[in-house]
Amino acid sequence: MKKVTDFILIKNNIFTEKECEDMINTYQKNLQEGEDKYSGYNFCNIEINTFKNNHKLHYVIDEYKKTFQDINKTASIWKLNHLRFKHFKPKQSFASWHSEHCFSYPYRILSLQIYLSNHNCGTEFSNYNKTIKSDIGKVVLFPAYFTHTHRGQICPENKDRYIITGYVNFIQRGQLE
Repeated sequence: MKKVTDFILIKNNIFTEKECEDMINTYQKNLQEGEDKYSGYNFCNIEINTFKNNHKLHYVIDEYKKTFQDINKTASIWKLNHLRFKHFKPKQSFASWHSEHCFSYPYRILSLQIYLSNHNCGTEFSNYNKTIKSDIGKVVLFPAYFTHTHRGQICPENKDRYIITGYVNFIQRGQLE
C-alpha cells in the first residue's frame, strides 16, 4: 500500500540568518504597493537569474523531485522562473484562502516560499489542518493546486514579516535556457 502524503516539502535552515538579512536589505529598497488591496503586502519581483542563492533553490527542487518522484512523470517540462519578495507590515497577511493555480496563472505547478524572518505564525493549509511556522531560512515547496489551499497568518507579536515566494511553471521548450 502506498503511503498517503501531503506533498509538502519543508527544508529548514536552507538560508542563514545573514543571507536572509542580506535579501531583506537588497530587495526592500525596490518595494511597490501590493496588487491586492486585501493582502496588504508590498512587493518587488526578482529576476531569477539575478537571485544570488539560486543554487540553494535548485537543491530544494531536486529534493522535491527525489521525495515525490511522480512529479518527474509530467508530460511537460517545467522550471522555477518567478520570484517575488514580499513585505507584510504588522497586522497584515495574505489572509484569504487561495491556491496559486488559476485562470490567470494556469502554468503554475509548484509554489515555493522562503521565510526571511521568524514569527509565531506561518502558512496555514486548509486541506491538511497544518500550519508551517515562519522560521528564518526555511524553504517550503508544495503543489500550486486547490489541493493545497492556504493562507498566511497575522503575526501576533505585530512584527514586520518578510518572505520570498516563487513558482515552478510548465514552460515551452524554447524557454528552457
